[in-house]
Amino acid sequence: MAYIDCKLKSQILQTTVTVKLYFPTDLPAEVGNQIKGCLTLLHGYTNCAEDWFQMTSAARYAADNGLVLIVPDCGNSFYQNMMYGGAYRTFMVDEMPVLLHNIFRFIPMQRERNFIAGLSMGGYGALYLGMSRPDIWGGCASFSGAVDLALMLRDPNVPGIREVFTPIFGDSLALPKASNLHYVAQKAAELPAQRQPKILLTNGLQDIEPYHIVEQNDSLHATLHKLNLAYYRRIQWDGVHEWNFWDRSLVYAIDYFLGNGYASKKMNDWRSSAVVHQ
Repeated sequence: MAYIDCKLKSQILQTTVTVKLYFPTDLPAEVGNQIKGCLTLLHGYTNCAEDWFQMTSAARYAADNGLVLIVPDCGNSFYQNMMYGGAYRTFMVDEMPVLLHNIFRFIPMQRERNFIAGLSMGGYGALYLGMSRPDIWGGCASFSGAVDLALMLRDPNVPGIREVFTPIFGDSLALPKASNLHYVAQKAAELPAQRQPKILLTNGLQDIEPYHIVEQNDSLHATLHKLNLAYYRRIQWDGVHEWNFWDRSLVYAIDYFLGNGYASKKMNDWRSSAVVHQ
């Protein structure tokens, strides 16, 4: 196994961005010596890239499946081109993949071998980026994601809302259409089936306060289900907004992206089952 801390000099952001990488150099026998794909993991609000490695078994799961992990530090940007801040969306889609591939030529670039997932704020970011750019990522997954920002912004007087979203959307807190996942999903659904990304939602059934994650995911699920997308799955089970839930969600995402039955192998350890809504 190899961990590398990259310091990328971003022309887009006019700063140096830390991107943590994991390479499964000791691949299990059933995977062989070839890298199967690449998974980009997005952190949550006030979190950082290192948290994925400190708080979950992401590296072990990647090693089991021959995946490279790419984990960027993107601050509290919601992975947007911020009104008062950096153009993180442009960095993620136009700059970071090129910079990394120029350094590590063996990182796969094909969309069917690239996936993106995230937790909370990063769950929003994963769907926002993955559904709007399925030419880059063949699958996207949200774990306890803040996936309906219109619901979060409906009352700007809720404590913290202005502090969180004014740097992103400006003083008006107006949500651009292109940042609304209901709209992004509609555009993705218009693509031919073979060009649509795999989409996964997970949320804990008790993940309610203070961000109303269940309500947000119910809202987006209603849209995704109605659109009759080619590849969509939602998984819910007992849980709240915490790392054990996101660790398990990561296993489901890898299984869904690769279609290799990985979650079934891990289920024997967890001794529980999930409720699936398709």
